[in-house]
Amino acid sequence: MTLGSEGNYSYQWSNTGNFVGGKGWSTGSSSRVIGYNAGNYSPSGNSYLTLYGWSTNPLVEYYVVDSWGSWRPPGGTAVGTVTSDGGTYQLYRTLREDEPSIIGRATFYQYWSVRTSKRSTGTNNNITFQNHVNAWANQGWNLGTHNYQVMATEGYESSGSSNVTVWESGNNPNPNPNPNPGTYTIVVRARGTSGSENIRVTVGGTQVDSYTASTSMSNRTINTSATGGINVEFINDASGRDVQVDYIQVNGSTRQAENQSNNTGVYQNGSCGGSNSEWMHCSGYIGFSGNTGSMSVEASDQNQKGDREIIVSTIPEEDVLSEEMLFPNPVKDVLNVSIPSTSNASYGTVIYNTNGVVAKKFTVQDGNNTVNVSELPAGTYIMKITMGNKTVTKKFIK
Repeated sequence: MTLGSEGNYSYQWSNTGNFVGGKGWSTGSSSRVIGYNAGNYSPSGNSYLTLYGWSTNPLVEYYVVDSWGSWRPPGGTAVGTVTSDGGTYQLYRTLREDEPSIIGRATFYQYWSVRTSKRSTGTNNNITFQNHVNAWANQGWNLGTHNYQVMATEGYESSGSSNVTVWESGNNPNPNPNPNPGTYTIVVRARGTSGSENIRVTVGGTQVDSYTASTSMSNRTINTSATGGINVEFINDASGRDVQVDYIQVNGSTRQAENQSNNTGVYQNGSCGGSNSEWMHCSGYIGFSGNTGSMSVEASDQNQKGDREIIVSTIPEEDVLSEEMLFPNPVKDVLNVSIPSTSNASYGTVIYNTNGVVAKKFTVQDGNNTVNVSELPAGTYIMKITMGNKTVTKKFIK
């Protein structure tokens, strides 16, 4: 996926597993009117051009499909129709059992509105989402609390290309999401293990900040007019020094470090350099996809060992689990995780080792949970629980 300026993105894929990605908003809205222009959408095989998003309580994955490749999703028999934005959409609901979701593996419904004829490329189009939400509700299919909402390209065992620009209709097409054009606010959330680690931030190859990291996770705010790709660099590696980067934000848009494919500072497979890690153990950098002009959210699902793995995150804050919420610590076989809430929700949870490699994924619920960690090797781990618009973290020792 290539992130263009403002609301633009493009894809070129060849014989992929399953992916879905796009640009849009960190928090969806039932009343939003989405404007977009697919300057290019050329699939060969199974693919969709779709408004795509999630809600929680209930957990729902939804699609408003405007075009597709060789197969019109989702199969089965439509239960109704809705007329919107100059076209007719057929309504479907499908059940996903024990499948990947934004909270981990779960059972949930997919809601679908699928246009009866494909929309043409190269024209400005609208999707009045409220019309689809109302049509689903008339079937008894209700959405819960909105998570992210993007105008997406999806592909499955196919090839093709797309180039899409998205905006909120009523605003100018290709809007600048920054209220002060030419000035960008970057927030880097990071820490060092010793408190003597030097961090440098570059945009488009130009240094815009440098500082010494503290040992606790903290935010560093940078205002700049520079444009281009963003690198967070660790520049003075020595014994006992490591840097952990949680995420960066650009004008409020969050990009998680562990979702980035270019990390020259992580120690993986016996050498410096790798991907998808918050950690830098060597002097190097994490290259964050996109640039200072990117829109609100990048969503990207990747196929891993047959699973459609959701890796989008928009997490503006982080809390720390108290000792009473995670015990015993150190742990031998069974870890207790207590979530003090009464909403009966479920939360996606990931355990990372100190190299930033995922050691275990699972779901916890409100109340008391037990997690079997007997298979983990002895060492230090970090547990991260995604709870709505924030994460909570805790280090534990096995």
